[in-house]
Amino acid sequence: AAPPTAAERAAATAAAARLLAPLFPEPLDHVLLQADLTAVAPGPLERGLADVLGVLADVESKGGATVYRFTPGSVRRALDAGQSAADLHTFLARHSRTPVPQPLTYLIDDVARRHGRLRVGAASAYVRCDDDATLDEILADKRAAGLGLRRL
Repeated sequence: AAPPTAAERAAATAAAARLLAPLFPEPLDHVLLQADLTAVAPGPLERGLADVLGVLADVESKGGATVYRFTPGSVRRALDAGQSAADLHTFLARHSRTPVPQPLTYLIDDVARRHGRLRVGAASAYVRCDDDATLDEILADKRAAGLGLRRL
């Protein structure tokens, strides 16, 4: 017998998915936030929710329900990924079936307050001059505007 064609494999896969779909729970759009800085997902989460929560919190345990733990490090990870404290508060309020606990609000605000105090970046070049007047002249010259020079 010849091996199945790509179309036959695709049809068999689709048929199997239809037969198995009723056996799997629908993905959830919510979690249950708790005062001990955890979130309980009582079933599988929608992909977008799981992705964001995976950045904002650490998976503590899996099973019938997944438990996520919020820590200073996990909140910092979300801030490093470009989220603001307001974004995190809005996200949690929108996706929790329970009120956002005060300890979690405090954790986010505290980490956000300290976030970004130290920034590291690369400089491809620098200009050093011992004469402040010459530096002032270069910084004020329109021809140097495109260089993005700034005094350190």
